[in-house]
Amino acid sequence: MQKIAWLLILAGTIFIGYNLYHWWGESSIAEHNPRLAQSIDTNWNDQTAKPQMSQGIKLELPAAGQGENIGKLIIPKLGLIIPVVKGTDQESLKKGVGLYQGHGTVNPGETGHVVLSGHRDTVFRDLGKLQSGDRLYIKYGDKIFTYQIRKHWITGAEDRTVIVPDPAPVLTVTTCYPFDYVGDAPDRYIIRAELIDIKNASATTAETHSS
Repeated sequence: MQKIAWLLILAGTIFIGYNLYHWWGESSIAEHNPRLAQSIDTNWNDQTAKPQMSQGIKLELPAAGQGENIGKLIIPKLGLIIPVVKGTDQESLKKGVGLYQGHGTVNPGETGHVVLSGHRDTVFRDLGKLQSGDRLYIKYGDKIFTYQIRKHWITGAEDRTVIVPDPAPVLTVTTCYPFDYVGDAPDRYIIRAELIDIKNASATTAETHSS
């Protein structure tokens, strides 16, 4: 019995260690560097509501494969710089924030609905600290697209009304909820933002730091 107990303890330790290893690996994908993230824009902390742009722009970029890095999500308020990868399957989400494909969604900066998803316990564990008026920046191609948060809400995991086509340039960021839930979380935390600015990427700001 004593040997069995020790084997169970060893197995449990290995299991916990394995999961911690993968959790740490995914958590470290997000670079926490407030100085660098906030260098993206001198007005990053201006929460004054800015008018939504009537349309975005379509960039002609080389086709990317599933899970490949296509840009960066920069969240100055949280001091985060996170890789954006193509796709939201489990393997892709281990590499960064996933750009949702299909259901009428579009690429960053385009006129339409951009959807980004990430894990609540790694890259998006502080997402709940964001408020209406905060700004999100997406580096895609040679452009920086600035989105301003308009609202956030919680909905069920099976809600199909979140990812739908939109005639305006908007961004939705999704993650599982509650943030501290153990196991498969039953709900989703949703942030909706609108495109308010497009500018050329600068060689001196956060978007070009490390690939």
